[in-house]
Amino acid sequence: MAVRIRSLLASGPIMVPLSTGRTVRLSPGEDSGELHDVEVAGNEKVDKLRRQGFIDVASVDEEAGPAAAQGRTSSRKRPDAAE
Repeated sequence: MAVRIRSLLASGPIMVPLSTGRTVRLSPGEDSGELHDVEVAGNEKVDKLRRQGFIDVASVDEEAGPAAAQGRTSSRKRPDAAE
């Protein structure tokens, strides 16, 4: 399962250490790309940042609901192009 990390800070970047030793740098309000859930599962530093309200970790599957799909189109045609 994939997860995405979002910075909840209003100013300044935040560095999020992952379980594999990599680090994700996020600007205020920025989302990370998709990450494997093992990167954050059992990671005390990520848990601490969540408890402090600095980041939010959400499953990518949660975001793929009907509300997220409304903005997507299955066709690459321009909406004003005649068929």
